[in-house]
Amino acid sequence: MRKKSLTLQQILRVKKKQQAHLHPETSNTSLCDGLVITCYGQYAEIEDSQQQRMQCSINPELNPIVAGDRIVWKREGTDCGVIISQYPRQSVLARTNKHGESKVIAANITQLCVVVASQPRLSWLLLDSYLIMAELLNLDASIIVNKSDLDISAYRKPLETIYAVLNYPVILTQTIDTTAYLDELQHTLHHHTNIFVGQSGVGKSSLIKRLLPHEQSIATGALSEHTAQGCHTTSRTTLYHLACGGALIDSPGIRSFDLSQLKPRDIAWGFREFQPWLHQCKFRDCKHVNTKGCAILDAVNKGHISHQRHENYVKINAQL
Repeated sequence: MRKKSLTLQQILRVKKKQQAHLHPETSNTSLCDGLVITCYGQYAEIEDSQQQRMQCSINPELNPIVAGDRIVWKREGTDCGVIISQYPRQSVLARTNKHGESKVIAANITQLCVVVASQPRLSWLLLDSYLIMAELLNLDASIIVNKSDLDISAYRKPLETIYAVLNYPVILTQTIDTTAYLDELQHTLHHHTNIFVGQSGVGKSSLIKRLLPHEQSIATGALSEHTAQGCHTTSRTTLYHLACGGALIDSPGIRSFDLSQLKPRDIAWGFREFQPWLHQCKFRDCKHVNTKGCAILDAVNKGHISHQRHENYVKINAQL
C-alpha cells in the first residue's frame, strides 16, 4: 500500500522537524548519528559511531531509507531504536521498475564496480548503461571481469582497447583460488564506498565472500541450467566494511537497467569520450545519430570514438 501523499505544508513541517535533529553531537539530546547497513520493510539494521549494530524502526515520515544512508536515531531499549531523520545524500543510485517508478538502491556511494563475466554472456549495452550512471553521478567506475579462468578472449580485447583507454580500470578476478587476484581488487576498492552491480550470476556475492570471509550471511548460487542466467541470491542491499578501508555494498543482481528517465543530452554526456566534442556540433539540438555537421559522428569516423560505444549510444537513445 502506497503512502498517503502529503500537502506542501506537511512536507515543509516534516523537513523542518528532521533538520532540527541533524548533528545531534552538538546538542544535549539522546539522539545519535548512525549508518544504515541494510533495510527490510519498516526496519533497518544500523551501526552507531562505535560500530555497534542494532535494529531500528523507521519513522514513516522519512523518505525511503537504504544501505549507505547516514541517519539520526534515538535509542528505545537496550538493543533497538528508531530512525528519526536522515542526512542529505552525496549520491544516490536508483533504478526504475516495470511500473516506471524509481527505486533507490543505495546512498552515498563513491565508486561503481561493474562485475561482468563470460557466463552469463556479457551485455555491452548493460555495461555502458552502468557507466553512464556513474558518469552522471560523478562516481568513479571500475570494470571487474570475474571468472577470468574461463575463456574471456571474446571480451578481453574490447575491454582493454576501448574501456581501459577511457580510464575505466579493468580488473581480472576469479571466484576460485582468487588469492593472487585480490590485491589489485582491494587496492581499487580502498577508501571508497563501493557498490557491486551487474547481471545475476556474474559472481558478485562470491567475490564479496572472498573479500569478507568472516561474513557468513552472504548467499551464493549457480547459473540456471535452462537459461544460463543467474539466480538471485542477494535479496536486499547490504553494506559491508572492508579490512583494507572503505566499504562495499552488495545489491541484488539486475539483468536490465532503465535509463528512460534521462534526456538524450544526459545520455550523450554519460559517454565520457563524447564530452570534448559535444559543443562542436553544427546544430545545438544534434542527436549525434545521423545529423549533418555532427562532431561526434566525425570523431567516430576518425577513430577518436569507438563504433561499438557509439552504436550502444544510438540503441540507448532509441529506448528513451
